[in-house]
Amino acid sequence: MQVHLSLSSLLIVVGLTACATQPPPAQQAASAPQPAAAPAKPAAGPDSLQVMFDADSATLSPAAGGVIDHAARLFREGNPVVMTVTGHADRSGEEFANLILSAKRAASVKDAMVARGIPAQRLELVADGTADPAVPNDPVAPDNRRVVITWR
Repeated sequence: MQVHLSLSSLLIVVGLTACATQPPPAQQAASAPQPAAAPAKPAAGPDSLQVMFDADSATLSPAAGGVIDHAARLFREGNPVVMTVTGHADRSGEEFANLILSAKRAASVKDAMVARGIPAQRLELVADGTADPAVPNDPVAPDNRRVVITWR
């Protein structure tokens, strides 16, 4: 499930989703599609950068700072119309909690980019939750806990 979020719409999504009812875990497991064994996708394409996160965390690591510095440099040099900051999570934990965590990860990266002089209105946040794993055949792989920065 892909959800495009701005900071203001995150509250709406949180409120609406909290009201939604979910089937019991037994029904979820029975109705959930099983991922097909597939080779791992490349971590990031030629027009994207990737920021990695620890499990259950939206805190930026020191290594993340270098990636965000690079993204800010690319923004200043190329002046894209928009940079999309897409948060992802692995499949450990509840689906809704992972969606919120992916939004927090995207917001952490956006805040760091704004602190580096990138205009907030030129950054689009997307929370993918667990919908687009980097490693589909290993749902809890560390590579699935990431933010991908793309531009156009």
